[in-house]
Amino acid sequence: MSVVNPRTERDLELAKVLERVAAFASSSLGAEAVRALRPSSEREMVAREFALVQEMEKAVRDGFAPGALHDLAPILDEAKDRGSLDPERFLTVAATLAAAADIRQALATSKLPGLAELAKRLSDQTGLLAAIWRAIDERGEIRDDATHKLRSLARERQGLVDEITEALRRFLDRNRDLVQEPVVTQRGGRFVIPLKTGARGASVVVHETSASGQTLFAEPAPVVQLNNRLRELDDEIWRERLRILVELTEALLHEETHLRRDLAVLARLDSLYARARYAQAVRGAVPTLAEDGRVELVEARHPLLGERAVPVSIAFGGAKRVAVITGPNTGGKTVTLKTIGLLTLMAQSGIPIPALPSTVLTVFPRVRSDIGEEQSIEQNLSTFSSHMKNIVEILGETDERTLVLLDELGAGTDPQEGAALALAILERLLEIGATAAVATHLTPLKHFAISHPGVLSCSMEFDLETLSPTYRVQEGVPGRSCALIIAERLGLPRELVEAARGKLTSGEIQAEEVIEELERERSAARRLRANLELERKAVRKMCQDYERRLLALREKKAEALGQELARLEEEIRSARKELAELIAQARAAESAEERRKLLRRVEEVAARAPPPPPEARPAPKLTEGATVRVRATGAVGTVLRVDGDRVEVEVKGRRVELPPSSLEAAEPLPPPRAAGPVLPSVEQVSLELSVRGLTVAEAEREVTAWLDRLLRAGIHTGRIVHGKGTGALRRALHGYLAHVPYVKRFHLAPPQEGGDGVTIVEL
Repeated sequence: MSVVNPRTERDLELAKVLERVAAFASSSLGAEAVRALRPSSEREMVAREFALVQEMEKAVRDGFAPGALHDLAPILDEAKDRGSLDPERFLTVAATLAAAADIRQALATSKLPGLAELAKRLSDQTGLLAAIWRAIDERGEIRDDATHKLRSLARERQGLVDEITEALRRFLDRNRDLVQEPVVTQRGGRFVIPLKTGARGASVVVHETSASGQTLFAEPAPVVQLNNRLRELDDEIWRERLRILVELTEALLHEETHLRRDLAVLARLDSLYARARYAQAVRGAVPTLAEDGRVELVEARHPLLGERAVPVSIAFGGAKRVAVITGPNTGGKTVTLKTIGLLTLMAQSGIPIPALPSTVLTVFPRVRSDIGEEQSIEQNLSTFSSHMKNIVEILGETDERTLVLLDELGAGTDPQEGAALALAILERLLEIGATAAVATHLTPLKHFAISHPGVLSCSMEFDLETLSPTYRVQEGVPGRSCALIIAERLGLPRELVEAARGKLTSGEIQAEEVIEELERERSAARRLRANLELERKAVRKMCQDYERRLLALREKKAEALGQELARLEEEIRSARKELAELIAQARAAESAEERRKLLRRVEEVAARAPPPPPEARPAPKLTEGATVRVRATGAVGTVLRVDGDRVEVEVKGRRVELPPSSLEAAEPLPPPRAAGPVLPSVEQVSLELSVRGLTVAEAEREVTAWLDRLLRAGIHTGRIVHGKGTGALRRALHGYLAHVPYVKRFHLAPPQEGGDGVTIVEL
């Protein structure tokens, strides 16, 4: 049993959608393949088809196109019937073979596994394609050099034509009085010249007379034998060309089995190409495929309405197997039903649907519908009878895996009897467990939808101010019958409207009032939800702004602190150097007075030593194993050793020595989820590296190892002593440092610290 019957296919207009998708194919092969698509009931098959379509979408975005494909089946049939083909037919074959080769090359080696597997099924027809191009030129004519014999015959013919032409021109020159017009022409495949009627007695063979009788197209006797040989050559050339075409045709038919299989693969690939381009054109998506009866359309658009389509969102199935859609006439109920059914059939045919990707559709083994007006004149059935006959057939085929779509259920007859029948049909669908969407405007069905736990009550929104439908689905609220309100707005006297309202039963009036109250509450809830959504977006934006500002503040603080620490390090290094120089001078001083002066200068330099950073605090009491935080960076580590005014701390796998004042107590870190690599610690590293006298390669190796030790020791500044010399080593090292990713900057030392002979490196 097929997924759809002819009635449902006609109701939902699947053929029109297939025609629109087929228009995106690059060939008649692909277009016919699209038109032949039918919904599948196998979820795995549909999923595989969508996977191929998505691969093709990626290929199209990357520039793939199938090229000049043609259906070769008629040509193959003609070849079998006639035994040989006209040369221009081989042009069509060659174009298709070339396009197939390009497709195979483009897809077989791509990172698109499904398409690659399909493309690899295409046979290699390089030999046949080469044979065609050797024999046929781009104009669809047999080449003069297609074979050695044909080339020889063509050369002989050309020489003979030149000889005949020359002989005729000599005759024209010698017999000007007989010539009607000094030109060489052809009649019956023989070269002749136009002579006057009076030349009939001359030594010529007349082949034709003009309509006026004044001109004879004649062949002088000297060229008769030459023309005879030319006719013989033409016959030989014709036979050779025919032989070539027969050989090519036999070669084509030899590959018939492969070619017909290739045509099927090319048609499939072009069908996927058409569906991918259609998806791009309509902003289509691949829905999530379910098997539990769920139908969840999100911003779905009817594919035949184009830009006029109002997006529809509706969710039923599962616990709410049946959706009852109510509302005024022309409110969009029928379009909603068709959208549900048509998008289901498109998805099961492997065609992306115009909806958001969050849409969920079940793969139904059967989809049945009763939509639209229909009468059967042959069977003498009224509209109601025709609908009822169709519904009877639907109920006979329906099971729990069927999608049923019923439009205006219970209409076309007495309202009470129609409502009773509609309720009975709804109860049967619920009893069977089918997934169904039913459109109606009958009040008893509204009450049933509200009260039954397995039914989703929906309505089509109607704007009473503009007296026009919005085509939006409202879930959870039945639609009001707006007939009286619309009549009053359109000018029906108020007393007539009130008289009509008075004829309604109290139950009907109460139901309308309840529905009106529900609509008011729903509108209020929708407005509240919209306001809350706006507020939520505003709060999220404020949080993002706050986080961005906080991050910027932290970065600025860290940068400022880093600059301050760098300045202090520079001052300390300068002071140490000056102190070392003064102490050395004091030791070398010859007199006690000179030593005393130098020592006083040492005290002055020591007094100028930079104070601790502004954030310095009293040093905490530290013990081995304690968890501490580095105040400058916020990093948390563990105390390994306490040695007076130096504390060895392990931070993120690295060991660094810091003064106690730069640390503060912290909460222990949680145990790591997984062991990670730990950089080996560095016990001691010099802040200065001398590479004087080394080659460039040796110096780079030494610098690389030294920078690594600096990093692992947590030191960010060092000095490379390379000497001045010719400057070659300095330039080489500067070029090397410029490409080291963890070198922040480098520069020559001040003149008093070595100048051109020393480079300061900052990590």
